[in-house]
Amino acid sequence: MDSETFILRGTGSAINVSLGYIPDVVIINNMTDGDKITIAYPRMSIVAFTSGGTLAIVAGMRMQTTSGAKFTILDVVVDTGSFAGGDAAGWFVIDMETKTGTIGSEAAYCINDDTSGVDDATVAVQANLQVSIDTEAGSETGNAGVLGYFGSSSAGQGITVGSTISEDAKLLFVTAFRNTGGARLSCRNSL
Repeated sequence: MDSETFILRGTGSAINVSLGYIPDVVIINNMTDGDKITIAYPRMSIVAFTSGGTLAIVAGMRMQTTSGAKFTILDVVVDTGSFAGGDAAGWFVIDMETKTGTIGSEAAYCINDDTSGVDDATVAVQANLQVSIDTEAGSETGNAGVLGYFGSSSAGQGITVGSTISEDAKLLFVTAFRNTGGARLSCRNSL
């Protein structure tokens, strides 16, 4: 596991930080006030699903929605039902580096099977994996969050620190972690 720690000065606007990679985990502490900690997982996102078919969806499968968004499954957590019974419901953990387009509430199908185009699952809008800890803990999205930054022609991959976190004239201590060996995700549940 590699990590690096650095200091950012908040600007009140979103900040793109080029790291040369998209970290698995980012922790940002507002050290000026000591009033907020944000923990984010910018390489992963979760997508709730209900089953539309009987195909057993597993890690590694490439999916496409009816609107054209594509993503790769890192893990599948089945909460209720089963794929064999056509009534599975739960969450896909997806690889944000392979995601294209916007995932809405729509049908999705496995691209790499011989029944491509069949409704294999019905997905809901994706959620970024992050939490903000201040006077109370809560999940964060958009401007209040940390997202993977996929780079540009002049900057490498990294993170985007949302404008809510990037308080003007505040010092933010940032630690970014990256798993450099083997598997990136292991889901441990009793289902």
